[in-house]
Amino acid sequence: MTPTEYNECVDDHADQLFRYCTGLTRNRTDADDLVQTAFAKLWENRKDLEKKVAKSWLYRTAYRSMVDEYRKTKRNQEYRNRQEEQATEFQSSIEDKDLIRKALDVLTDEQKNLILLRDYEGYSYKELCDITEMSMSNVKTTLFRSRKKLKEKLLELDFKI
Repeated sequence: MTPTEYNECVDDHADQLFRYCTGLTRNRTDADDLVQTAFAKLWENRKDLEKKVAKSWLYRTAYRSMVDEYRKTKRNQEYRNRQEEQATEFQSSIEDKDLIRKALDVLTDEQKNLILLRDYEGYSYKELCDITEMSMSNVKTTLFRSRKKLKEKLLELDFKI
């Protein structure tokens, strides 16, 4: 990847990657850090990458960076508390955000990641496979089970679907 192609990648993907990272972390500052880390790693590895794979590579790198950071701070509950305090961007009303946040907390990070990418960002199943390095059947099964689990929790919380 040439420096010009790298700059095009930044222009093409920075905003969308930031929205994705904000959904993952529920914190704009952390999302900013993840985006910066992903693009820094893209720059470091630009000679080994082609522009056509940069998008999925960026998302995978951002997700892995988030997981690495989570592991580092796992012992410190501040990370979890900060996640719980931040509003999700799935609904416009505060009450709905609270219910959805509680419902999302029953999902694993992997399940949240797939739901955010597919249902919120609109990625195809193929793109999800590239980003998460999961098989197509595993992506579909995980999404199905995640949605079912999320729906059950929302109904349990009296959320009107």
